[in-house]
Amino acid sequence: MDRIEKASHIVKSLNAYRNDELKDFELIKIVCSYFDKMKNEDLSEADLNFLKYISNVIGIPHFYDLLEKFEKDITLNSFDLNTLSAVIYESTLNLSKDNKVHKYQKQILELFKPAQMNRYFLSASTSFGKTHIVFEIVKQMNYDNVVLIFPTIALLSENLERLTSDENYKFFIDYYSIHTLSEVESLDEKNLFIYTPERYLSFIEKRDDEINFDFAFIDEVYKIDNDYIIDEEVRENERDVAYRLAVFYSLKKDVDTLLAGPYIDFSRPNDINYNRSFDRFLEKNQIQLIDYNDYEIVNKTYKDIKGRKSYSVDYDFDLHFETSSKKDRLIEILRQIIDINENSIIYCYSRSSVESYAKTIIKSDLLNNHSYEEYSEFISHISDNFNKEWTLISALKKGIGIHHGLVPKYIQKETVSLFNKGLLRVLLSTTTITEGVNTSAKNLIVLHDKKGNKPLKKFDAKNIAGRAGRFLYHYNGRVIVLKNNFMQAINSEPEGIKHKNYDLDAPKEEVDLFYTEDEYLTGEDKAKIIDINQLQEDRGIPDEIFHLYKVVSRKDKIEIYDKISLLNQVQLEAIKKLIRYINFRMDIEYDGFQVILNLLESIVKNQKLKFLIEYKGQNGDYSTLTHLVHFYLIGGFRGSVNFKLGKGLTVDKSISETSEFVYNTLKYQVVKYLGVFNIMYKFYISKQTGQPFEEVSGLDRLLTKLEYNAFTEKGRIASDFGVPSSIIDYYENEDNADEIKKSFDNYELNIFEKVERIINEENTGGNNV
Repeated sequence: MDRIEKASHIVKSLNAYRNDELKDFELIKIVCSYFDKMKNEDLSEADLNFLKYISNVIGIPHFYDLLEKFEKDITLNSFDLNTLSAVIYESTLNLSKDNKVHKYQKQILELFKPAQMNRYFLSASTSFGKTHIVFEIVKQMNYDNVVLIFPTIALLSENLERLTSDENYKFFIDYYSIHTLSEVESLDEKNLFIYTPERYLSFIEKRDDEINFDFAFIDEVYKIDNDYIIDEEVRENERDVAYRLAVFYSLKKDVDTLLAGPYIDFSRPNDINYNRSFDRFLEKNQIQLIDYNDYEIVNKTYKDIKGRKSYSVDYDFDLHFETSSKKDRLIEILRQIIDINENSIIYCYSRSSVESYAKTIIKSDLLNNHSYEEYSEFISHISDNFNKEWTLISALKKGIGIHHGLVPKYIQKETVSLFNKGLLRVLLSTTTITEGVNTSAKNLIVLHDKKGNKPLKKFDAKNIAGRAGRFLYHYNGRVIVLKNNFMQAINSEPEGIKHKNYDLDAPKEEVDLFYTEDEYLTGEDKAKIIDINQLQEDRGIPDEIFHLYKVVSRKDKIEIYDKISLLNQVQLEAIKKLIRYINFRMDIEYDGFQVILNLLESIVKNQKLKFLIEYKGQNGDYSTLTHLVHFYLIGGFRGSVNFKLGKGLTVDKSISETSEFVYNTLKYQVVKYLGVFNIMYKFYISKQTGQPFEEVSGLDRLLTKLEYNAFTEKGRIASDFGVPSSIIDYYENEDNADEIKKSFDNYELNIFEKVERIINEENTGGNNV
């Protein structure tokens, strides 16, 4: 298509749009493609005027601004009437000198008005810019107390960093106390909380009566329905409870709310399997649905690669093949993408496949000439602190990033940063890349149509494809599907989201029973509630005890209480000795810890944790978990890796298993179950001795260590941010801080300076985290 044909096509599309023959979201895709074609052309003054005009017709002036990234001079020296009207319209989208929204973001912003209930559920594409508009809503409405709930600690810290480092968000530092930890010493007149669902629940357990929220935002809210997604991690099977509880507690009277997520589909009344539960949830809570799923602010081009020798991917990129095997064709695709100086994300269905394909690319001659000089300090740091034989290091040296749930968080974060800077050419990932991680890849190569061993659903496939292209970086993203049935998932029938608390027929976890209205409870459900209430009354356990660790059922807590009450004196003394060990040495005493694990074994639902408790090796005295916790406490992550290496595991396996244990099992599952034991033990001792519950010595210090690997406020903030352990040690050891800092390598020093700026920024002007 030549230049005249391109212009003719866009003019016809504009006319069709004006005549209501073309939807606005359809025109966005056409405009994206037109800009993508024109970005490589020599642009005349007339071209610039026309591009300025069409970017504002569609309501996304950012398209015109983006031309500068492609080394175009976008200065306009003359104005016709169309250009003038475009400039005037654009001014209505400017929120400040350096900050503007697109038309569809502004539509949402305009929904929020003072002196009315503002509650909305927004589903939109990954390129829409949902989080940006949330901050603008808070700023416009000038709320006093705000909670923003994100699915992961990584996203929590990313948004914290945004607020403290971006001048466009200086308003929040100037006017709000920003809190990210559940333990908040003091509340100010204006408070902004950035939490995960679990941390939000932990906060309201302690301070719910002291604060009234004005606005709540919950991201990735599809996680309320565990059947809606495919879970890569077993632990995720319990997060739906935390999400439902977070939504339940956030929707208090008079609280403005925005619930959001990408590409969420909704059941329609004319569907054969229509489920009205989510509609009931929206109606009951006066939430208005806003569906922007079709509004792809970055267009997507899909190409399904099978056996042919050549494919036209889009208007300026063709693929040619000389081989037929999947691995060989992957190398050929990457080579041709690198030849046009672009980068690629590769989606793999599992961690093992990520590492396997990484080794394939390493062994090829594709990136033999890659220089890692600009990030050599990072590689040296990993080599010194982990193991030189780790495949991840070999990959980084070749310009290849590895990203999955078993890579330590700060290494994941640095890898994405290097990729976005163009220092890595390839990033291999599982679905971890879809969980709010911002990448700058134009090309997504899809190697599998599964997530773990399960076929992808439409929602998961669209979310993966959403990684191709990024708003303000690209007009068009390429999704290259290599020898699998990914396109079947993309084109499959969507599943509507459900809410089990508004569905009489949905089986409910015991936790859900106490947060579901009677009309959605069966007779059996109501009988269970009566039975549990009687068990509670018989033991004299107050409600406030059950309100701690809300995601664990009341019946499980009662079972632990009963088991504690049956312990003999030797067992109780072993627990007290364990508590003394923890408080004075930060290590465990084996016998006392084993007593607790024996108590907890029957209520543990997570199969990995259950195995670690049940399996006791050849001597049969102590659980594997007892050994693992001990080695972690005395040696940290590296000590745990060395323990695995001593068992004969490979370097890759030792690091993966340690990551699985520390980041999934330990920080979430172990903390949760030990926390339940802790509250029931402290209540039992309080009841026996008359000592106030708060004053009973328990496992609190161990729980803080396992969750944060830190005790001080600054140490916990640094831990959330994702840093090497040496930086946490610096904040945890005030008396020895200078000596610790002197031992930092160059990479650690660079990260430390960044964290220091964030912590110091937050603690100036009366604001504190």
